[in-house]
Amino acid sequence: MAFRPDAATRVYRIVHSRFPPFDGSGTYRWGSRWVSPGRQVVHAAETYALAVLENLVHWQTNVLPSALVCVEATIPAGMQQEQVNDVDPRALGSFDHEATRAHGDDWYDRRRTAVLWVPSAVSPYERNILSNQTHVDFNKVEVAAPVRAVLDRRLLQESSSGGG
Repeated sequence: MAFRPDAATRVYRIVHSRFPPFDGSGTYRWGSRWVSPGRQVVHAAETYALAVLENLVHWQTNVLPSALVCVEATIPAGMQQEQVNDVDPRALGSFDHEATRAHGDDWYDRRRTAVLWVPSAVSPYERNILSNQTHVDFNKVEVAAPVRAVLDRRLLQESSSGGG
């Protein structure tokens, strides 16, 4: 479903500082839950907290990676966007990405909008955004300079008490 918000929207992306801050090279190479490899798509989250969660599920260690930065991007008011509303919730938690990639690949290949809002698999009541780097409107998204990502170290520490 396409829409044009009346207000600008801020989104957040956390990356290692050695990578370009708002670039889809990783997705182009490996793909993601929402797009197959070969598509230049930047992933971001609608909140900073969701950006942290989306990263936590991919870290294979209990040590916080060093040199993480947060990039805030602003999608301008009035920019046409699209939202996925009809994904089976079971597909979000699945490691078989066929259903979700069908949505994302179709959106990307048809270049309908520069931005696609999708439900988060980590927190399905929140949304992530996909930005198509090849879309003519991609450059309208304003990307701020990266700043140091601030993460609470307790997010990765094991509890010694065995409970909350």
